[in-house]
Amino acid sequence: MRKPLLLGTRGSLLATTQSKWVANQLAGVEIKLEIIQTTGDDLSLSLMEPLQPGAFVNTLRSALIAGEVDFIVHSLKDLPSAPHPELALAAIPVREDHRDVLVSLNNLELDAIADGSIIGTSSPRRMATIKARYPGLIVAPIRGNIDSRIAKIRNGEYAGAILAAAGLNRIGRRADIAQYFEVTDILPAPAQGALAVECRADNTAMIALLSGIDDARTRMTSIAERGVLQGLNAGCDLAIGSFAYFNEDKVVLLAELGNPATGQNQKIRESTKIKSVSDFEAAYELGLLVASKFER
Repeated sequence: MRKPLLLGTRGSLLATTQSKWVANQLAGVEIKLEIIQTTGDDLSLSLMEPLQPGAFVNTLRSALIAGEVDFIVHSLKDLPSAPHPELALAAIPVREDHRDVLVSLNNLELDAIADGSIIGTSSPRRMATIKARYPGLIVAPIRGNIDSRIAKIRNGEYAGAILAAAGLNRIGRRADIAQYFEVTDILPAPAQGALAVECRADNTAMIALLSGIDDARTRMTSIAERGVLQGLNAGCDLAIGSFAYFNEDKVVLLAELGNPATGQNQKIRESTKIKSVSDFEAAYELGLLVASKFER
């Protein structure tokens, strides 16, 4: 009897939901989830700490390289921008909602929240944007999974928090969203809403299997967005947002580099012609071009 494939995942509701979704896309394949505790799950550590890149990623990758699991699933925005020499990004499935959203006390939108109120986010990108657009609000770090963050809002510890729409959608908490932010309001994190499915680079059979759930359009836009990170040699402490979309035979890339301390932001918009939705080199070069135009 053939053994089931082992899928490594963090133990949070969001992580296991994402992993189960990926498993369900692989029709006819028996898959077992293996829960792996990561350093990013330690709530005593700060997500603002620049010395801990890949806090949700490294332990999963170590288990994969050691052969403890056959493949792993991450939120693509959590992956370091540089590729891993021993691993293959075998699939980037179709993207969920890319937008940021507000969950707030009494379901108020940001414009209606009183100055001096506390908005929670542990993202330098979101912090910079909120400080720029809503200088009267206080921005403070917030930790925990989606459920615990929402609980901190409902009990009045925070007036609201900025979260990713994709996460709330995936765990069935869309009804908690008070406000959606379009890319003209807040640019999302590079590849926000997309998933990354990794396996060992020498496992050709697994690469072939996972490639069946790859979405070329999502991969294309994600490569462009993450190319900005690579061009800036960005870590998790950099306030960078980016979003790419198709416009006929072009890919358009919007990017913003913010300063969480001052709220001052630089915005860049560039586009490039593509040969097809698999012209990944052009997408990557577009990301590098945009990165080169920022003043640092």
